[in-house]
Amino acid sequence: MRRRTKAMRTALVVPLAVLLLAQAACGADDRPADGSSVTDKAPTTAARPASELYEANAMVLEADEGPMLCLGAMRMSLPPQCGDVPIANWDWERAGGEESMAGTTWGQYHVVGAYDGETFTVTEVGPFQADGLEPETDLSSPCPEPEGGWVVPDPARSTQEHARKATAYATAQPGYVASWVTQLDEQQAEFGPVVFNAVFTSAVTRHEAALREVWEGPLCVVQSEGRTAKDVRRIRNEVEASLGGLGLRMLWSQGPAVEPTIEIGVVADPGGAGQAALDERYGSGLVRLFPALKPVL
Repeated sequence: MRRRTKAMRTALVVPLAVLLLAQAACGADDRPADGSSVTDKAPTTAARPASELYEANAMVLEADEGPMLCLGAMRMSLPPQCGDVPIANWDWERAGGEESMAGTTWGQYHVVGAYDGETFTVTEVGPFQADGLEPETDLSSPCPEPEGGWVVPDPARSTQEHARKATAYATAQPGYVASWVTQLDEQQAEFGPVVFNAVFTSAVTRHEAALREVWEGPLCVVQSEGRTAKDVRRIRNEVEASLGGLGLRMLWSQGPAVEPTIEIGVVADPGGAGQAALDERYGSGLVRLFPALKPVL
């Protein structure tokens, strides 16, 4: 499939105002609308050497359970509600810059410390360092633009909204891999004409004809060898269930989407052993781990 893969995950740590508005999403039992999963609690992982140092830019929040490091989802509220890893050796006076409300104290920091699989023991605290923006997903069409441009018979009936029937057809097919729309007019965004793109493992001629029955706008149907979206979803469930055995604790997961891949946020992946094991099991590139705690180099 002729597209570039780019990360689609939500940044794990962003300024509080953005978190409260955009990431407030999910509690332990919630599943976001995009099909991703988020866990606030996870099985206890194997103990790790306390001498190994990790760093992260994250929110620290203290409420009923003591200081906690927030690495995953946050519930929308003021004060915020979050907490993934207990913190030992935390001192608000040393950290500074905190806010307090209704018995909850929180702040954002760059922290360095040891993680033993259950508790993060702080050794250094500094100012929060905003991570770079995540690259946007490449939503360009895998089909070359026709000479003279894409033909749009009726712009009013060629919008993202009108592509729903095409999406419903595509996703119901056994050989379905992915589908998405490519905006043709950035000024109109989702209200403007789009190209409907669909990827299947076989029978592209038949699928193109069927899609023409429900979609009159620009259309791109291509074939891709490999796993279907159903295959990838099954593997995702399998991987999520196996993370504890690899000594990994999941924070969030998502996929497949535009690309037939799986992305999983974990607390830490010491020495990249978890990623190596998943690459060996499923092949490189299918499952990508995103550790929130990164080794100090």
